[in-house]
Amino acid sequence: MDLRDYLRILRKHTWLISCASLLCATAALVTSIATIPVYQGTAKLLVVAKSEPGGGTASAYEGALLSQQLVKSFAQILESRATAEAALRLDPQPFTASQLQARIHAEPVTETLLISLSVDDTNPSRAKRLTNNVARAFIGALPDLQSGSALRVSLVEPALTPSEPVRPRTKLNVALGLMLGIMLGVGLAFLREFLDRSVKTPEQLETAVGVPVVGTIPPFRAGKQPIPVAAAPRTPAAEAFRKLRTNFAFLRVDRATLCCVITSPAAADGKSTVAANLAIALVQAGERVALVDADLRKPSLHRLFGLHQRVGTTTVLLDQADALDALQQPDPGLPAILTSGQLPPNPSELLGSGRMNQLIEELRATFDVVLIDCAPLLPVTDPMVVSRFADGILLIARAGATTRDQAQAARTACAKAGAAVFGTVLNATPITEGDQSAYYSYYGESGRTAADSGRDLVAGDANGSAPQRTQTNRAGRHSRLRSGAS
Repeated sequence: MDLRDYLRILRKHTWLISCASLLCATAALVTSIATIPVYQGTAKLLVVAKSEPGGGTASAYEGALLSQQLVKSFAQILESRATAEAALRLDPQPFTASQLQARIHAEPVTETLLISLSVDDTNPSRAKRLTNNVARAFIGALPDLQSGSALRVSLVEPALTPSEPVRPRTKLNVALGLMLGIMLGVGLAFLREFLDRSVKTPEQLETAVGVPVVGTIPPFRAGKQPIPVAAAPRTPAAEAFRKLRTNFAFLRVDRATLCCVITSPAAADGKSTVAANLAIALVQAGERVALVDADLRKPSLHRLFGLHQRVGTTTVLLDQADALDALQQPDPGLPAILTSGQLPPNPSELLGSGRMNQLIEELRATFDVVLIDCAPLLPVTDPMVVSRFADGILLIARAGATTRDQAQAARTACAKAGAAVFGTVLNATPITEGDQSAYYSYYGESGRTAADSGRDLVAGDANGSAPQRTQTNRAGRHSRLRSGAS
């Protein structure tokens, strides 16, 4: 991974990092507010060893050295239980000597003869009194501690009433909580990315399947407008399908006709939407295209184009209708579509029959490109049996949904069946805001609507009722397809 990958992960999980930061900062703030403030009284004591009047410089040096040696010991004595008991005798308080001892803190001031004394309490006035009482109690007990050395300890800086608490430090706690939240959020982002096995980039998909990525489709509202190539040709999605058409055209090199099975590793990867838009894009480029719905388990092409499903693939496979008679073409700018027909109890057997091979050959004789929309590859064997009669497979993966394991399993299944994989398409792959603005600035902010383009696929009301297909004469359509073959 390079720096761009790390930045991509951080941008993708900005919400997670923000939430973790906000939660930790809020927790630190609430904890600080709920904590009882603690005040600290601070005083300073000076320890001096008395020197003999006629001792000169040597005596003064010995006294200073002795004072430095005793400062550490006196700091320990200040924190002792005996000093706490003596302080409570001077000013009784509603707590024990052990409790007071836990609040006393004494430490020598570096390279001085001073001792810094502090006492904590929830009441600022009492913190001041306790600090001064501990100092006076220690000074009063000093004569009993001397053993031949003349020492003098004086309170050089009595404690004052503290104005601000030493705990909690709300601003510092919130800042630390915010930093901790950012670190936690970043860690969770990378952990989630590490545990997430889904394919997100064309490079990951190409590595997993081992074949080139021939197209990347940005997210668009497929539920509202599933066929942007015809209804909204100036949108980024429509341009992406035209780029896919350009790459797909190279597959026809040295081939008079091309039959391609379009499938995906799992359901809801958008294979039918890709097949429909690719077919329309090929028609717009002047190709004669037949789009066959061979997903006999959960067909969707009839809904995308607003066509009836009564006569279709199963009808032809059961020799109940002629292939060209069963084709529907709502508009000259659209492909000829063979819907699924009635759903059979044995889809794999029907699709693997010799009649399926005959159907494909009949369509090859009339059309330049035959696209076959099949069921997902991993759950069922339908695409594998149809691929025996086709030139190859176009595999559709969905960014963030298709896992690398599924992509690798699809590659293995195709290899075992001897099916050639032409390439892969990464559907619903996110694009940056900069890319979106570049698209829309070039193609127009809203694109052309279906009415503006003059190529309305279906007519439906604003409430989402079922669209009505354009009625055409079967005999006229049959003759039109026959004349195209000649």
